[in-house]
Amino acid sequence: MMPNARRSLSGWMLLPLLACLGLSGCSGFFTAVKSGGGSGSSSYAYVANITTGATGGTLTEYTLTSGVLATISGSPITLPAVPTSVVVAPNNGFLFVGTTTGVFLYTIGSDGTLTESNNNTVVYLGPTQPEAMVIDSTSSWLIIANKGSSELDALPISPTTGEATGSYVTASLNAATPGKMALTSAVSSVSTLFVALGSGGTEAISFNASNAKPFAATANVLNLASGSTGATAVGIDPTSTYAYVTETAAPSNLLRVITIKTLTQNGSSYVVGGSPTAVLADSSGDYVYVANSSDNTITGFSQSAGSLTALADSPFATAKGVAGLAEDASNKYIFAVGTGNNPDLWEYKFDGTSLGTLDVAATVSTSSSDPANGIVVALSH
Repeated sequence: MMPNARRSLSGWMLLPLLACLGLSGCSGFFTAVKSGGGSGSSSYAYVANITTGATGGTLTEYTLTSGVLATISGSPITLPAVPTSVVVAPNNGFLFVGTTTGVFLYTIGSDGTLTESNNNTVVYLGPTQPEAMVIDSTSSWLIIANKGSSELDALPISPTTGEATGSYVTASLNAATPGKMALTSAVSSVSTLFVALGSGGTEAISFNASNAKPFAATANVLNLASGSTGATAVGIDPTSTYAYVTETAAPSNLLRVITIKTLTQNGSSYVVGGSPTAVLADSSGDYVYVANSSDNTITGFSQSAGSLTALADSPFATAKGVAGLAEDASNKYIFAVGTGNNPDLWEYKFDGTSLGTLDVAATVSTSSSDPANGIVVALSH
């Protein structure tokens, strides 16, 4: 098989050796999952929308075949409450939807259709609404950060059904303003969870999936860069070597590269656009993308040994009020979802000549009633 044109030769040769991410992506706004979940060549995409007046929400279901999105019969489904976050299990047997009234569980059918489980009741009810969620690589723990709370929770779940197998355990965050989260791949069951905490910087805490109390007793706090006012999003490269953290700052917002092993910054910070909301390292590890919600752009970089170079065609136009990014399971397409325009879901393919450049492949309205309120896109395969 010939490598995809966008990859460097070294990146392609290393792909079989790369560990899979222990999360579906930076939860809260986006999720990317690599394997499982049905048969054939189709992936499945799920987009959550908030209804007008924030009185409820829907979840639109799609098949993705050779880059073409098709709505699944019976879609969209009505959610029990206003959605806040969505995450798909790494084994793609189920997904969770965080809402203003708790977390609901859905099983994923062989054709991508969703069925509400757990007797149509919440599987988790925390101190406030779930702001962000991730699932560990064994599909045995659901980790939740709650809006306006310093409580970080981990719910033990069945990797077969997704239902809770016990009570959740807690840890305390450095600040009560959690945003995006990301989890590294596990080494001997141990991962590192990164949580963007606004003015509280970024917290890194060890997570051992084999322990009944998985959170480490102590955590490390990565202070903001000089001049920064808040950490907004975090992403992990496919080898779990680097964490990418976006921060609001003056005069320009920043992207920082953190070496995970030492939790130190690698080189200088890089300029991104207005109000960065999400960061995605593609599956090759060769490119990093940042969603900028107030600019309606995506800033792109090439990556080598932790050093970034802005792509010549960057930034790329995207959905208004872009809230998140995700890469599909075939590693050929990237999706962006936004809250401010119709259509609200943008699909990109990788340019065959300008490596790393994102070309618009399609734009989709994910809700006939509220196409401008798409807040979460989650992908599975």
